[in-house]
Amino acid sequence: MSSSSPAPSPPSPSPSRLVPQLLVALLQRRRFDSTLRPSPTFRGFSPHSIAAALAAIPRLLLPRSPRRLCPQRPFPATASSPANRRLAAALTLAFLSWSHDHAHPQQVPLSEAPLRAAALALARARALPALFRLLRSHTPLVSTAALTDVVRALGEEGLPRHALAAFHRMRQLRCAPDAQCYNTLIAALCQNGRFREARFLLDQMERPGARCAPDSYTYTVLISWYCRIGVGTGCRKAARRRIYEAGRLFRRMGEKGLEPDVVTYNCLINGLCKTYRVERAHEVFDEMLSKGCAPNRVTYNSFVRYYSVVNEVDKAVEWMREMVARGHGMASSSTYTPVIHSLCESGRVGEARRFLIEMAESGHLPREHTYKLVKDAIEDAGEEPLTGELCQSIEDGIKERCRQVMRIKPVMRPVRR
Repeated sequence: MSSSSPAPSPPSPSPSRLVPQLLVALLQRRRFDSTLRPSPTFRGFSPHSIAAALAAIPRLLLPRSPRRLCPQRPFPATASSPANRRLAAALTLAFLSWSHDHAHPQQVPLSEAPLRAAALALARARALPALFRLLRSHTPLVSTAALTDVVRALGEEGLPRHALAAFHRMRQLRCAPDAQCYNTLIAALCQNGRFREARFLLDQMERPGARCAPDSYTYTVLISWYCRIGVGTGCRKAARRRIYEAGRLFRRMGEKGLEPDVVTYNCLINGLCKTYRVERAHEVFDEMLSKGCAPNRVTYNSFVRYYSVVNEVDKAVEWMREMVARGHGMASSSTYTPVIHSLCESGRVGEARRFLIEMAESGHLPREHTYKLVKDAIEDAGEEPLTGELCQSIEDGIKERCRQVMRIKPVMRPVRR
């Protein structure tokens, strides 16, 4: 008697075919099934749900790039691997095609929201040929806002040349750039150290008859990045040059009839203070007051940090008290910390102790390093120690803050064997 051979098992579907079904199962909030039988309560897809699924792909597969320590150096590699980027691009295109052709129970035409989410996901995945093919094939649906998001994403990924290419293709895609698109591209170029191209775009915007005239935000972006890179460079001559360019843009802004706001003043004052040009910073501060622009805590913190660094802590305290007296803001932990550190370095431990107590009583939690610095300085100097209740309150607050940070930004721990 011959034994009957077992029935052949049905071929398993390929992973590329299961990917759209998995996303649809997530959208329907039910268990994954390769046959994808329709749910009785499911009434079809909406453009919003398809766009939400496409936006989740780069968020799950492509971690954001780490922040650069020096903007003049080349952009670091992203935390995502090339395999993850290829998977994210393939998944985006597969799900977009599937949702357009096989949506159940009714076919959903492609709209602007899914196309915008797919373009942003491809930009995050650095799939540039697929990105531009997608935009060309759906030209009527491409909007200026979608291309602005693509330019911003390419700039954050460290691809300024491709951000420029996307900007220059706007006419081919029948879109007209607006001021926000220009500002986004200028910020992306400055973020990657391409100041020459950014200044060229500004010159184009300033030409008579230009389609988009620069606004206050355009100049503020350039001033902010000039000051930020000038502070970060190690060469004093290069730093002075950057700050000079920032001041030149600040003056040109006034010549164009644009009034700087408090953010513009803060960027310039912070850059001047950090490059030890405090006399010019005082002039800008006086001009700020004369024009009726009220300073805030960020403005005063720049002077407090400067005088704390140059060991003129009495002037730093004077600026802090003046801020509170004029009603321009309240002292925070970023205001108290440089003053306390400067007092400890100067050997004025008793005053540092009083400022730490004042900081804690005003509801601001000190950093762990600041707390330990004051506590060790008190023990070395033989001053009156902090009360046990205050120490317990500060230590509990530091532990709670660490727990909150760990929930938001978990770090890798070594595996215990």
